[in-house]
Amino acid sequence: MVPRTAEALRRGDRTVRIVCFGDSITGVYYHTGGRRAWPELLGIALERLYPGARVEVTNAGISGDTTEGGLARMEADVLSRAPDLVVIMFGMNDLVRVPPAAYQANLMQMVGRCRAAGAEVILCTPNSIYEGDAARPTAGLAAYAETVRQVGREAQVPVADCHAAYEAIRARDPRAWMGLMSETIHPNMRGHKVFAEEVARVISGRDVSLGDVPPLRPGFPHCLERLAGGHPLRVTAMCP
Repeated sequence: MVPRTAEALRRGDRTVRIVCFGDSITGVYYHTGGRRAWPELLGIALERLYPGARVEVTNAGISGDTTEGGLARMEADVLSRAPDLVVIMFGMNDLVRVPPAAYQANLMQMVGRCRAAGAEVILCTPNSIYEGDAARPTAGLAAYAETVRQVGREAQVPVADCHAAYEAIRARDPRAWMGLMSETIHPNMRGHKVFAEEVARVISGRDVSLGDVPPLRPGFPHCLERLAGGHPLRVTAMCP
């Protein structure tokens, strides 16, 4: 848990600032079917867990980013916002471009800079992915997730183990795991709910469900308009 943040949420006497820091899995919305990625869903989860809380969640994810790029923009995008809590999720692109030792060192530096600025930290492991991507072998991603856990142990920082949560779903029900994914590496809105629920559990020590949270707008609005107007709809699908 992150005790100072949890206590401030419980009291509800001031705004708690949370910055979610990462790559496209944090910052890109088109995979979720509406303008809600896991940072925005985290805000909803915390409002459910702490009904009197005032929460300000900033999405500081940038598509294609790595821990190297994150360090370069950390002051402007994260620390300048005077956060109470920084939630860090990198790894999907680091696996391709940043060696393991540098990835570990970068995460440690991020933790140190957040603490020096007075912020608590949660580290997140990335989601698991489909097999068959030569650039992102599943075993390699699992190793990077283990690096996150190792940094958490060494730095005494809590870890929201999203990779383990995804793999538990895959082991129990492979079709349900597929239902979390937009494509081979990016989660859809159901997958983003898993992230938000895991982070909220680490903050609060309690479970919360976001299963009933809708997207901000319906998916496929053009298709729905054509169907409502009685117009023909052409559908093209790839082979399974």
